[in-house]
Amino acid sequence: MTTNRMLVMSVVLVAGLATHARGYAVGPAVGLAELGKTAALVVKATVVADAPVTDPWFEPLPGFAPRDAQLRIVSVLKGATKATTIHFHHYAHAPLPPNSGMSYEPQSYELAVGKTYVVFAAAGEHGTYRQLDKSETMKPDQGVIAAGDARPVRAKAIADAVFDELRLALASRRDDDAIAAIVQLDELSGGRGQNLADFARPASLALIAPLIASPSTPVATAAIAVFGLDSPYFVDADAPYWLAGIGKGTIAGLGPRKPPATPAADAAKAELDTVAVNGKVPAVRALAIRALARSHPGDARILAWWGDADLGIRAATVLATAERPDHSLIEQASTAAEPSLRHAAALAIGFSQDPGLVGRLDRLLDDGTPAVAEAAAMSLLAFAIGEARPVLTAKLHSDYRALFINALARTDARPYLAELAEVIEKQLEPKLWWGGAIPSSDSWAILFAYVASVPRAELGKLTASLDALEKMKWFGSSEPQKLYALYLRRGMVPRAKAFRAAIKKSSPYDMDVYFDMVDKRPETYVP
Repeated sequence: MTTNRMLVMSVVLVAGLATHARGYAVGPAVGLAELGKTAALVVKATVVADAPVTDPWFEPLPGFAPRDAQLRIVSVLKGATKATTIHFHHYAHAPLPPNSGMSYEPQSYELAVGKTYVVFAAAGEHGTYRQLDKSETMKPDQGVIAAGDARPVRAKAIADAVFDELRLALASRRDDDAIAAIVQLDELSGGRGQNLADFARPASLALIAPLIASPSTPVATAAIAVFGLDSPYFVDADAPYWLAGIGKGTIAGLGPRKPPATPAADAAKAELDTVAVNGKVPAVRALAIRALARSHPGDARILAWWGDADLGIRAATVLATAERPDHSLIEQASTAAEPSLRHAAALAIGFSQDPGLVGRLDRLLDDGTPAVAEAAAMSLLAFAIGEARPVLTAKLHSDYRALFINALARTDARPYLAELAEVIEKQLEPKLWWGGAIPSSDSWAILFAYVASVPRAELGKLTASLDALEKMKWFGSSEPQKLYALYLRRGMVPRAKAFRAAIKKSSPYDMDVYFDMVDKRPETYVP
């Protein structure tokens, strides 16, 4: 990992922006209005006690346990209760049992005694209340929001009351309270990939913008992130997703991201520029420059930042020139002595989509710093095949051989049948790689599509390709079904029977049921 990447990721993580990733489907976030309809009670309340609890509604889950938070009510926003305190049951993190791991994470909350929250609650048993749902959403803290103070609310509408609480929390002397408010305002107005519109986006951005100049590095970082996360240049670890959306090539298996026509940074250009020029903390200045990149800072700014002694600032400047006509700084950085600058150049080449810079990726692919070569590989794959082919072909000996073979074969597999077979049989993949489609699986799909497209008379000449397709280390039933169906549809019954028998011996699960489905309607699987 380059110094530049470590710098950006570390400050982003400080702001609580770690990527939300699970090995299972997670539902979309739900807005305050919908939560209010579902909830039996919505209150602003202070936690006065917290203890473990037994509640049959809460299923036993490794790493989580139900808690009973005793809440002293400050204001009731929805519902009717004469109680001054209520008991709110919720999941919270708990120690994992020995030799176990979390397989599923429910919606959960970490409530602190003495702190005040806006709580959306469902009716529980025996006069208690509980969290609204067990299932986690893309907003892990959905249903509980830290309040700005412990005074009664004035607003009548739930959304207005929450907005007022977050506005107050922004001024907190505690960094974690201010950061939590920044994140809530951002998410509830549609930021961070959330499809929420509880607050008007301009109003949220206007509240957050002054905190870009906060003397607290974590708070300033969180504020800048609001205006930078919709930009390809802000977090290096997200680069392959942006390149998949910006480029004309294929970065297989990743959801493409496209930047909005109007970047959020346009709403805080003055604040970002002030920090980028006069900020006291180099890491924060670098983030401000990255956030400003799509707002096209002027030449004087670019030259001043490029001349800075801090490598993070210089790397940010390289990225900031990707959309500008002049790519001379990218060219300079591509041969710089510092790996962080070469890394920035490798990414900037892909973001620029300038065919004149593709040749520079040839040298960067041989870089002694693995992260630089990785950045060069993903940028190369982002270019249209006609622009990338010379370098892809020249670098088939590189660690990215499997990905480059797939890129070359994607539009015309015939010249690369042997190479595709090699990737499948040897399960080739890079040592350092951003992820996405497993290369051998991608090769299998490309090779199968080609084989399925040729006339029956030519299949006899493709024995090596068919052998390779049969040697795939299967991840499921669909590929064997397709290959079996192909044999049946092309009249290769003996080969179909032999393949089915071989799979029956090697597969860890019973494939007969899947092959029987193909026998009934092979045309469903192969035209």
